[in-house]
Amino acid sequence: MADPFSIIVGTAGLADVCIRFALFLRQAKDGFHKVDEDLEDLTKEVTALQSVSDLIKRSFEVHLVGIADVNDQQIVSNHWQATQHILTGCQDIIGRLKELISKVLGSGGSRHVKSEALRKYLRQQSKEDDFLKLRQKLSAHQIALQTSLAAVNIIYTRNSQSTSIESFSELSSRIQGLGADLESAVNSLQASIELSAEKTLVHALRSAQKIVPLASLNEHFYAPQTVSSIFTGRKNDLDTLKLCIQASTPLKELQKQKSLPQITSKGNFWGVFWIDASSSEHAKQSFSTIARIGKVEPNERAAKSWLSSLGRERPWLLIIDNADEVSFPAEDYYPEGESGVILITTRNPILKVHGTIGPRYYQFDELDETESVELLLKAADKPLPWPQSTIESAKDICKALGYLPLALMHAGKTILIRLCTLQNYLSFFEKNWTRIRKTRASNDARSVSDANAAIYSSYELIHNGLLAEGTQASEDSLDLLKIFSFLHRQHIRVDIFLRAAHNPRLELLEQKRKEQEERVTNSRSKSNHTLAQIFRNVSLSIFTYLLRLGSRPVLPRMFSDALQSGSFDELRLREALKRLFQMSLIFANPDPNDDSYSVHPAVHLWAREKPEMTIADQAVWCQITATILSRAILLPPLDDKEEDEIFRRDLLPHITHVRNLERIIEAKFLENQESKTRSWPPILQPRLDGDRALQLVKFSIVYTQCGLFEEAEMLQSQVAEFANRILGMENTRTMDIMLLLSYTYWQLTRGDEAADLQERVLKACIKVRGTGNLKTLQIMNMFGTSRWQQGRISEARQIHESAVKGLTKVLGDDHVDTLKAMGNLGRDIGKDFGFTEAIEIHLKVVTGLRNKLGNTHLETLIAVDNLAMSYYDRAAYGYGHPGDLDNALQLQQEVFEQRKVKLGKEHIYTLWSGLNLARILGMRGQIDEALSIFLPGHAIARRNLGETHFGVLLGKLHHGRLLTYAKRYTEAEDVLTEVVGSHTDPRKAHPDRLLAIFSLINCRNLQGKEAETTFLLEELTKSTKTLFGENHPWVTYLLDPKNLWKSPDDYQRG
Repeated sequence: MADPFSIIVGTAGLADVCIRFALFLRQAKDGFHKVDEDLEDLTKEVTALQSVSDLIKRSFEVHLVGIADVNDQQIVSNHWQATQHILTGCQDIIGRLKELISKVLGSGGSRHVKSEALRKYLRQQSKEDDFLKLRQKLSAHQIALQTSLAAVNIIYTRNSQSTSIESFSELSSRIQGLGADLESAVNSLQASIELSAEKTLVHALRSAQKIVPLASLNEHFYAPQTVSSIFTGRKNDLDTLKLCIQASTPLKELQKQKSLPQITSKGNFWGVFWIDASSSEHAKQSFSTIARIGKVEPNERAAKSWLSSLGRERPWLLIIDNADEVSFPAEDYYPEGESGVILITTRNPILKVHGTIGPRYYQFDELDETESVELLLKAADKPLPWPQSTIESAKDICKALGYLPLALMHAGKTILIRLCTLQNYLSFFEKNWTRIRKTRASNDARSVSDANAAIYSSYELIHNGLLAEGTQASEDSLDLLKIFSFLHRQHIRVDIFLRAAHNPRLELLEQKRKEQEERVTNSRSKSNHTLAQIFRNVSLSIFTYLLRLGSRPVLPRMFSDALQSGSFDELRLREALKRLFQMSLIFANPDPNDDSYSVHPAVHLWAREKPEMTIADQAVWCQITATILSRAILLPPLDDKEEDEIFRRDLLPHITHVRNLERIIEAKFLENQESKTRSWPPILQPRLDGDRALQLVKFSIVYTQCGLFEEAEMLQSQVAEFANRILGMENTRTMDIMLLLSYTYWQLTRGDEAADLQERVLKACIKVRGTGNLKTLQIMNMFGTSRWQQGRISEARQIHESAVKGLTKVLGDDHVDTLKAMGNLGRDIGKDFGFTEAIEIHLKVVTGLRNKLGNTHLETLIAVDNLAMSYYDRAAYGYGHPGDLDNALQLQQEVFEQRKVKLGKEHIYTLWSGLNLARILGMRGQIDEALSIFLPGHAIARRNLGETHFGVLLGKLHHGRLLTYAKRYTEAEDVLTEVVGSHTDPRKAHPDRLLAIFSLINCRNLQGKEAETTFLLEELTKSTKTLFGENHPWVTYLLDPKNLWKSPDDYQRG
């Protein structure tokens, strides 16, 4: 770096010269009868130059040390040297200007000289050009200093990531803004150098130009780890690792690095991403977050595919963190391709085999003594210089703590908050260490390693300090810490607690509304209740009341106090969070827009497994945590906004974690009961009652939203069985959970089970409420859609006709529910070859929904999709009107584009409209364009849904038909043969498979392979007549020889 004395003296000297020269100019100007604009401008320039000089001096003094990166140090050093030359040049120019103007004042014998005299003297002495050149040089130097300041600002702003709590996204955005300013300043400097011919500034220009590329950090930085401002040691390892990263070669292994942001925040990568590999569920959630960043479907396969697609021009770093499980499947987490770098942090030495370059892996254990002392005293915020007595006390503490960084940091924090001093810390430590050793020697099955025990003793000091306070804030903070230990340790959103406090009131109001609706319904449907049902309802009310008397939820005091007062004190929650944060027991998310916290893994485990926490205590706090999570979730329709959906997705790792702990605790209860060594209260084990059932339903909704349908089905089935047994099938809540379960069945491609369940619910609802009841009609509409999806078109049409008729009577023909049911009926009629009638219905539905919901509402887009495909069907099946395909194309393009914007390119609805758009284009003969839309979407569907999903099979069917239109018969035959064989029972007789058989026969006929179609034709004949009846239009169409031999050219001719 440039000589500090030279920089500071240079700025001070320039400032002094500027001050004196500005005063001189003002005195000279005061003597002029007319203020000269040149002198006025010159005065302003000198004053501005003085300000820039002051800023440079302050910047240099503040940032004289602190640049960690060696490359940055060299760039800054070179730049300060260039700045020193600029300062010297400024002083020289100002001196020459003052000398020139002084001669004018001296020639007139007085300071009071008119401005015309100055010009006259300059002309006489041939100095006018000199004056103008000096002005230009001074202006160029001023721009050079401003450019220098902007350049250095970028370097130090980049460096601030190691100490600042500013979010990385904000920092990246701010640096990019500074980069734009610097680029503009560089351009101005270049123009100024050319104008003034000041070649001495070329070095400053080149120095600034080298800094411009540094104004670019990562486009994406998803690594939710706080950055320690007191990071100490590991320098050689970090330098080696940085070289590996800068080389952009695939690094596969890092053995438990604790300060990853120190090595990932310098812009080497287009994106930095993080995976919580502590469990497969947490990893899936992390991949979902990455997928949302990439605007693809939120699942692991989509995220890895997106990373693989980025290419070498957008290199990425993927941090796979806490991969400690013995059977961790590392390869399953690797995206394909060579455009990224992967770091794995693990305590599992087996994973060392995945290292590929450099040292292959790093083993991080204790620090050396010097580094340990430095870390401890930094954490305790002891001012420099450290006396020898302080260093000696620190050495004793470091030795007792085994030189473990985490233990040292919390020991320093304990000293910082004055729970003890540097001198008496060891006595407090020994007391806690002795208690932990006794715990380890007891019969408690939970083991604590020596290393963890050393760390935990530091936590115990902080915990005991809080406990000794005995204040409301300290008690609340300890309660929160226990809850945090049963949540997943990352991204604990504050609004989990805020929603949990406020939601019960919203649910109570909604319950009252439903009960009122139920009373009205029951009063209208009295004739449908038998005496046995009335008796059952009365008994159920008494049973529910008695059950609730004994099931008051256990909640921490801040929540129970809120129930008594009727309002929740958010400031009380914030105060408790602040106490935990101040003691480094939790960490705030560095992004100010993300109001969430995280917990270090060691703190997370200690708070749950500390000596005083018995198995029974764990059961209680696990139940409390599950209750808070449950209360934070609202059932639809109360929670249907986009931010609510994001919130529920963020809850997944917490729900998964608390349920896993619940199972572990329950297993411990059973184990201890079998050993009969203790008496464990069975009431602490989870039991299924109304509150527990509601909790499971809420958790299942989160699972469903995150695509974990098996987990959702397991919970919903459990609750459905309970509701049916306790409440009966005719109860509204039982019906609701059954319908929710039927939706999950559909997502699991168990369509027949879904339809059967809906049919049972519909029959129960008709029995209690009658056929004209609103809920009955809504269930009827849902059941009709299931029949349509099963391919039972005639039944679906009858059901939907009844639903539309009833909804029109109850709600009117322009109500949204009625219009949606009409849209379903239109699809049924279209599949019955009533194309024109279907189009008329869909036109009415589209108009109605556009008026009610707007043009781009998702329900409106479904209606437009239906209308577009009705036009397509009428043209495709030989009943076309002029303009049908044009209308279909225009409408479907609108749907496709709107869904890409609103839902993303990987959403199932977007893929569906892309498929339909490709079908329309194929029918129009635009095969290449059709395939260009279809193939990328189909690849996404196969990846997200699996090869045998009915939606994917439908896509393959139409892929085969598109290939047939393109006369690529061999390829088409292979695809269609696969589709026919993939539809197994009970979908062998589904219309999709029958259309695939029809298309395969057609494809083989066009190749002259009609001898290979005999058995297919026999199956098609039998199956279509069985499904539709002898004289249905579908039977006529599919068995018509003209259609079975129809060529692509015939389709193009219409």
